[in-house]
Amino acid sequence: MKKNSPSIDTLVLITNRQLLKDDISLTTYGAALSRGIERLQKYGRHCINHTEESSLPYNIRRAYRSTVKVNLHSTKLPDARADSAEPDNWMRNHSSLYTLCRDTDLPFKEYLHLCDSIGSTVVYHGKAITTRAQLEIILNRQPRIHMPTNLIRHWQSEQEELWITLQQHFQDITMWSTVHNEDDIKLLTSLGIPNLEYVLISPIFPTPCKTGHPGIGVSRGKKLLQQIQAEYPHVQGIALGGIHEHNYQQCLQHFFTGVAIMSDFMKQVHSHI
Repeated sequence: MKKNSPSIDTLVLITNRQLLKDDISLTTYGAALSRGIERLQKYGRHCINHTEESSLPYNIRRAYRSTVKVNLHSTKLPDARADSAEPDNWMRNHSSLYTLCRDTDLPFKEYLHLCDSIGSTVVYHGKAITTRAQLEIILNRQPRIHMPTNLIRHWQSEQEELWITLQQHFQDITMWSTVHNEDDIKLLTSLGIPNLEYVLISPIFPTPCKTGHPGIGVSRGKKLLQQIQAEYPHVQGIALGGIHEHNYQQCLQHFFTGVAIMSDFMKQVHSHI
């Protein structure tokens, strides 16, 4: 069991424009996303180096402050006003950050434009892809792609050309997926994906995105993670579904590498609009 600590190894931000105003422009949304992501990146760097400093022997911390920390000045955010809202406060202490662009309802060109506004943290979602040409564009841009198990099944049965093309690039891409149950694990293990990096295990807690689902709970999520790691020892588990500041630590205590946030991240994005 992981040490009881608020530090998140990997923070995954999930975009969902539909949670905001329907009439919001893509330009405004992209700019707000960029600001929110930049904010969390900067705080994450600051917290990482603060942690590194605290692990140093006391007698060399002063030298550390005068040399290494001075280089972080440009990434340190200004102190917040005492009366300012800080909706992202609990998400700041992380080691690495990714942004899964889930706005797959957009036309493909607009989806790419939004991903460009996100920047280097972006993870492309396979659901945005409907043709082989689009798949090749994504693969040439960024080899990290999220393929949920239900989408894999759909490609296998309905879009075989896409599935064959993706398989041909298995050695060149880094794949993510989503696990809900043992059937999903059986599917992933049957594929022998060379570079399966993260699996999002969902839904851990009740969430409005899955109305009426009670959530599988952290203990059940841990068992699914252990099953997938038996076949993919290096895969990392990300807890998804109903994650917020009062329950995320439960996930970190059950061997999850990190957590994925959508609703609370969209609230933080909304504050930048």
